[in-house]
Amino acid sequence: MRSAADGQSGKETSRIESFSDNVFAIALTLLVLTIKVPSVPEGNHSGYLLEQLALQWPEYLTYVISFVTILLVWIKHHMMFERVQKADHALMFLNGMLLLPVTLVPFPTSLLALFIVHPQARYAAALFTGSFAMIVGMVYLVWKHITRLNGRLGIVEDEVWLDRQSRKIRIVFFLYVAAFGLTFVYPLVGIGTCFLLVIYLALPELKNVDG
Repeated sequence: MRSAADGQSGKETSRIESFSDNVFAIALTLLVLTIKVPSVPEGNHSGYLLEQLALQWPEYLTYVISFVTILLVWIKHHMMFERVQKADHALMFLNGMLLLPVTLVPFPTSLLALFIVHPQARYAAALFTGSFAMIVGMVYLVWKHITRLNGRLGIVEDEVWLDRQSRKIRIVFFLYVAAFGLTFVYPLVGIGTCFLLVIYLALPELKNVDG
């Protein structure tokens, strides 16, 4: 159970959370730029626009995977920081390092959409899955730092619950690492693993937004 000190008054992490929310919002907004507007053809070609929109399916697929993944990371980030009243230097640094790969996501998303059916798709897919592995890895480090200082940062939680959350994040991290490895041999399988992880993460995490 959380202590009475969990009230919003005196909470020292509000600036960290506000800054992080802005970074997440910018990253989510930039993702839409990965979807390009089709060029206007010369002359009147019946069905041209619909054909061009259909051909852009890789952009839609990668956009959805990236958007929902970042959204779920933001939900997890909110869940972690609502349990923290005081921030130390290490927590601020680790949080910054978590935001680094988050800001990177629009680039591999756009790259994969362009190369998904190319013979060198494995490299684009590796960068795509690797960026998510880095994000989840940093989420784990932030969470471990918070739980290691359970009480000192203003939180008092049940150790069993904390261990269960740590185990879940660790499992997801290893699955993303596995997806990263798969992309070098079977790019679409690695991408499909990321899609399945989005489905796996969505329902449980949305149920536990409030802890």
